[in-house]
Amino acid sequence: MYGKYCIPLFLLGLLARTMASPVQPIDNNTNFTVYSPTNAALGPRPLFTQIGNKFYFIETEVTKNWHDAYATCRQMGAHLISFNTADEWVAVTNYLVKNDINLYYWTSGSELAIQGNHVWFPTSDPIALNLWKPGEPNNQGGVEHCDTFTSDGLYDVNCTKLRRYICIL
Repeated sequence: MYGKYCIPLFLLGLLARTMASPVQPIDNNTNFTVYSPTNAALGPRPLFTQIGNKFYFIETEVTKNWHDAYATCRQMGAHLISFNTADEWVAVTNYLVKNDINLYYWTSGSELAIQGNHVWFPTSDPIALNLWKPGEPNNQGGVEHCDTFTSDGLYDVNCTKLRRYICIL
């Protein structure tokens, strides 16, 4: 008797797991919404914040080196953040400042492939926007190959430094 309901209930459950469900608005006066997207292959993901039309995981507690931060984002089905437009830079940095989480974060930017050529990883698109803090990138000591940021700009640091990170879906 109950067997005829098993498959439809299973399919409904699977459908519900694959759809993003809003958890709660961050602030009724903003357009930021927090979601917990899921992926059938990966299972539930940590909370991603919608800023504009993109989703970001903002790690404000745990610090990692660039390589581990990149691997963590990939495990979530995401990538370290890249800034391809000035609007995206402004939206993300405004969000960080407004929510008092303007810390040091890794980006996907690096010069690991070709020294002196900072690109967004994994697309290899050049960092075309002038987001650099004055005097950056400077590869101080010949060991600064990975790019980090705060709301005041982008700069290169040693990839082994511990930083928080932002992943983008």
